[in-house]
Amino acid sequence: TDSSFYKQSSTAAHLFLVPWILNTQAMLFTLVTLLPSCLAMFEITATLPCSESEVPYSSTCLPADQSYLTAYRFLQANLPSWDVTNAATLGFHNRSGLNVDGLDEGVATLGINISLATKQSKPWAYNVPEDIYNEYVVTYAHVNEARNNWRPFLTKAVDQIFEANPLASLVTVSDVVSLLNNNLWQTGVLGNKITFQSSQTPLIYDPMSTIVFGYASCTGVSILFADALRAAGIPARIAGTPAWNSNPANGNHNWVEVYDHETQDWHFIEAAPAGGGESLANPCDKWFCTPARMENGTRVLATKWQFDTAGTVYPMAWDLANKEVPGVERTDYYQQVCSSC
Repeated sequence: TDSSFYKQSSTAAHLFLVPWILNTQAMLFTLVTLLPSCLAMFEITATLPCSESEVPYSSTCLPADQSYLTAYRFLQANLPSWDVTNAATLGFHNRSGLNVDGLDEGVATLGINISLATKQSKPWAYNVPEDIYNEYVVTYAHVNEARNNWRPFLTKAVDQIFEANPLASLVTVSDVVSLLNNNLWQTGVLGNKITFQSSQTPLIYDPMSTIVFGYASCTGVSILFADALRAAGIPARIAGTPAWNSNPANGNHNWVEVYDHETQDWHFIEAAPAGGGESLANPCDKWFCTPARMENGTRVLATKWQFDTAGTVYPMAWDLANKEVPGVERTDYYQQVCSSC
């Protein structure tokens, strides 16, 4: 089967979302009801709030082709320079491309397909606004980690976790985050057990390298966890500080922020290998969220895909001269929250 097909099963039909680039400005989805469920990546069991040719966003349903095109343009318009060079490899073509062995598809455009299918199938993803979903779920990378095809692999892994825990309460975003964080690392769903090992970035920090080696430091396990959350349809991003207490000698750290559409707030947590026993709800159960860590103006930022009007940069401790990763200033939030712990 052509790898440009994203296979999705439902109780009514087996759907394929098949993108063809018609020109430099448009793409079209064709829905084909063909293959048996044994070829599907996962079963959709939730009642969809929209038709099968639409994608749910908050209180509205948007056509799938429109949703795809919006996400495609958003990613393409904000590519860092190294991805501009590899745009065609990522799936961004200025022509129809070669329809041979999936050569017209890339990790970015396949990721859009899978992300939209996930939004159709996961109840906690239904009400995530389109701009948040495109920025923090559809995107295929966080910083300058190696680009690879993690999304279909992690989509299958997180669905295996859901299927293995049919009695789990998944009422809130926090419920989903806890279930995944408790079952991702040591259960074998990734094909390897993952542990924390310090001082690995930038040697090992893209998600597939972390899985293959079986370890990473805070940046690597954070990226893997954030990608697993994105694979489950939950907006997630990397947050961190390049220097505790504004002193590089005190070290740096990265963790994960998660968006809850119910509260419209970002909350933070570590991947379990880096900080077990933490919850999404309580900032003070993180080892680093203390007044001492925030002294002397510790600066904290989060990643994003599109630069804000101020041109805020996410400082990568392993590549501080690199100014191409957009950032979100989070210092005031962490100074206030952690200084109260």
